[in-house]
Amino acid sequence: MKIIVCLKEVVDIRLSLDFGLSHRVVFQEGQPLRLNPDDASALDMALQLKSLFQDAKPEITLVSIGPEGVETYLRQGLALGADTAVRLWWEDMGEMSPPIKANLLARAASLLGADLVFTGASSLDTGHGQVGPMLAARLARPCTTEVTALESGDRNGLTVVRDIGRGARERVFCPLPAVITVKGEGKLPYASLDRLMEGQEKEIRRLSPADLGLSEAELKDGPARVAGLSFPRPRTKKVPTPASSLPAFDRILKLLEGGISRRQGLILSGSSTELAARLLALLDEEGRLPPAR
Repeated sequence: MKIIVCLKEVVDIRLSLDFGLSHRVVFQEGQPLRLNPDDASALDMALQLKSLFQDAKPEITLVSIGPEGVETYLRQGLALGADTAVRLWWEDMGEMSPPIKANLLARAASLLGADLVFTGASSLDTGHGQVGPMLAARLARPCTTEVTALESGDRNGLTVVRDIGRGARERVFCPLPAVITVKGEGKLPYASLDRLMEGQEKEIRRLSPADLGLSEAELKDGPARVAGLSFPRPRTKKVPTPASSLPAFDRILKLLEGGISRRQGLILSGSSTELAARLLALLDEEGRLPPAR
């Protein structure tokens, strides 16, 4: 079994990001960089799978698109147990849209003969969340997204747990070959010093678009383009104008209080059966309960 894990270097958003409201890119110059957490979680899941399928002798190949700096993460993955690493790069490489990245990774997966491809669910810098599904479409394979845990599996497929929002989880069987996008905190185990030294000595294969059989026309912007990036705007609320006869301080205080919704509580009383029925009715009125099947 051949497994590919796609890794991406992103801007560390723990510090302020510098991008304009009218720009469609995140400026990376001078910004601290790190391995995308979802990609790190994907690597961790692939390593778990390698331990689970020891009889199948799985081979993990790390693939990253970027300059020489991304080799830091590739070597870290090699030290943790990955077998080989590939870096996709050419000298005049510029900004790439999700379709172009998906095309590159799909060609690399086909060239390497991958049975299973892991990617991050989304990236910290742009958060497109499109590369994984587009990659699966290019390979004509099933895609399972937002995976948070690996439960079991064999050569025919994997049983995984998906995050479907609002705290709900879904158990899914995904047949192989497939593409899986992983969502997680990005925590990786520590590698021993000997393994770290071995990772520094391993050769990282470098591939260009020509090696993947891609022409210049195929590296141009695809149909999906980012029109702009912007911060979410707070919801405004209309408040009545305070009486002009009030002092300035009181008018300002009333304006501030008008934009804040005060907490409201409700005390229920009755027997345990009545309380349970009333509580269920309240949760149903607020839409907190799942729809009946």
